[in-house]
Amino acid sequence: MAISRFLEESRVNVALAILAVIFVFLAVVVAIAGAVVAVQEMASGRIPVGGGGLIALTLVFGILGAIFQLIVLYQWSSAMNQNVKNTEQVLTSIKERLEDPLRGEVGFFLNRVEEYKVITWPFWVYLVMYIIGLFTGWYAFLFNLIGFIFVAVYLSSIFKSTNKLSDLKDRIYQYLQEKKGITLPERIHRIKRYNIILFIILSVITFAIYWLYLLIKLSLEINRYLESDEKVRTQLEEAFTR
Repeated sequence: MAISRFLEESRVNVALAILAVIFVFLAVVVAIAGAVVAVQEMASGRIPVGGGGLIALTLVFGILGAIFQLIVLYQWSSAMNQNVKNTEQVLTSIKERLEDPLRGEVGFFLNRVEEYKVITWPFWVYLVMYIIGLFTGWYAFLFNLIGFIFVAVYLSSIFKSTNKLSDLKDRIYQYLQEKKGITLPERIHRIKRYNIILFIILSVITFAIYWLYLLIKLSLEINRYLESDEKVRTQLEEAFTR
């Protein structure tokens, strides 16, 4: 059947995740420098205008950081939802080649796959909160906090998708091994499921440093999951063409 070559998912761009982290840190550093300049000017009795350039630079860095985060977060859900579609195609192909009662069992698994798509609306809310925070001064903390709550919902959907898909595929492969004697040497990499409440707390108390770490970490984990899943799908197809 050899359809795996047409079902490869695009990987998350880890380099963009790293750039997002760099620009966010630069925005924070420049913002602090601008605040120091403004305080010094006020202390000397002058109108605080010297930090205007630094404020503009902070916005540029912050917007660049937001853009790169947008791309990476979009790639998370795009890659995972494409993985769901590819899983449906592979299971459909297997179902067509099996005889009853296996067709019914695989069909049951196939009907569950669609449930595991990643929801994307929480990410868009987070992005809006982040951009608003760039223009709200001291209120940025509040908007970022609200944003992290929606990021947590988004992450929860990703963790649910990867874990449920992994569980479902393990059950399918175990079933095929017992009924058809198919043994797959590869196993799907499982993405670590982080505690969402702990994620929010750590992101807040570390001033989003934990979130930036997770931005890179989860990008690497999703890529590893996709790579392992592609290998397993290929092995499964080869097993049915022998």
